[in-house]
Amino acid sequence: MAKKNTYSLASQVELVKSGNDFFEKAYAIIGNSKHIIYLQTYIFSDDQTGMEAIGQLTEAVKRGVEVYLLVDAFGSHELKSSTIQLIKENGINFRTYSPLLSGYHIRFGRRLHHKILVSDETEALIGGINFDNNYHLTGKDSPWLDYAVYASGNICDEISIMCRHLWSGKGYFRRKKINLSPLTTQNNHHSVSVKLDQNDWLYGKKGVSRSLINSIRHARSSVTIMASYFLPGGKMRRALKIAAKRNVTIKIILPGVSDIRLVQYAIEYWYTWLLRNNIEIYEWNKTVLHGKLMTTDNDWVSIGSYNINHLSYYSSIETNLEIKDKAFCSQVKTELENVIHNCHKITTDENKKRMKPLEKLLYWSSFQIVRFLFTLQFKLLSKE
Repeated sequence: MAKKNTYSLASQVELVKSGNDFFEKAYAIIGNSKHIIYLQTYIFSDDQTGMEAIGQLTEAVKRGVEVYLLVDAFGSHELKSSTIQLIKENGINFRTYSPLLSGYHIRFGRRLHHKILVSDETEALIGGINFDNNYHLTGKDSPWLDYAVYASGNICDEISIMCRHLWSGKGYFRRKKINLSPLTTQNNHHSVSVKLDQNDWLYGKKGVSRSLINSIRHARSSVTIMASYFLPGGKMRRALKIAAKRNVTIKIILPGVSDIRLVQYAIEYWYTWLLRNNIEIYEWNKTVLHGKLMTTDNDWVSIGSYNINHLSYYSSIETNLEIKDKAFCSQVKTELENVIHNCHKITTDENKKRMKPLEKLLYWSSFQIVRFLFTLQFKLLSKE
C-alpha cells in the first residue's frame, strides 16, 4: 500500500508565469545555489532558452555545485548529440529518462513529464513550463500560457528526495549530508501548508488525480480549472457533474489554439456535455494554452504538470504542488479571472452552431483516435 502523502510546510509560495517571470526566477535559484541542483523536465531544447540554461548551470558547476539534469528521452528527442556532449563536458551530470531504444525493445510507455527545479533543499519550482523557446518568447511574440509555483522551506527537502530517487533509478538513495543555512523569505511571518502530489500509475501513485477529484467533491462554492489537454475520465466527469448539481460554479479554461490540433478537436467533443451540465467554458485564443492548474473555493490550489486525461493518469510521471492558503489562492484566482476576462466564452447557442454534421464527425472521430492512442500507450506501458 502506498504511503499516504501528508501536508508539509513552506516558508513561501509564489505563482510564477511563463516568460521572463519564470526564467528569471529559475536562473535566480540556480545563481543562489551553493551545493546541489536537480533539474528534471520533459522538454529541454538546444535553442536559445536551452543554451542560456546550460550557461547558468555551467556557472553553478564552476562554483562547486553538483548539477543533475534529467530529461525525458521522447520529449527531448530533438536535443542534439553535440549539445549533450557540451553539457557533459561542462561538468553537468546528464541523463535521459526511459530511452526509446533499450536493449532489443523500442519503448514508448512511461514518460517523465514533470518539470522541477530544486536547489539545496531550500528552493524549488514546480509547474508545466519546459526549457524551450515556446515558453520564453519576447518582443512581439508572447510565450505559451503556463504556470509554475515557487516554494521555499521544508517542502523542498521532500522534493529533493523525490528527484534523487528518479535520478538514481533505485529504491534507495543514500542522502548526502550538507550543512545548509536557513533561507530568508519575504513572507516568513507565516508558514503555508503544501503537499507534494505525484502520479506514477506503474508504481501505484495516484496522488494528483485523487487530490483533484477529492477537491471537486468537497467544493462548496467554486471550481476553476485551466487544462491544456482536457479529456476527463469517468471519475472526473462524475465529480464535476455532481458538484454542478450542488450549485458549485465551475469554470474551465480550455485552448482555442493548441500545439496538437487533433487533441483540440477531441476536447471540443466534450463541449456539449460540459454545457449540458452547467459548466462554463472559456477559450484562450491569444497564444497556445499549456497551463495545468485548479483552484476550489477560496483556499485550495493545485499546480503542476498533470493533464486531466488518461495519458497523465496511466503513462506519465507527473508532479503537482497542492497548496492550502487563502492568500495564495486569492493570488491565483485573480490571475485566472484576468485570463477569463481575455477569453472567449462558449455559449450553448454558439456550440449548437459549431456542431454541424461534418464538425460533429470531426470532433467524434478525433476523440476516438486520441482514445485509441491513449489505450495503445497504456498497453505498451503494461508490457514494460
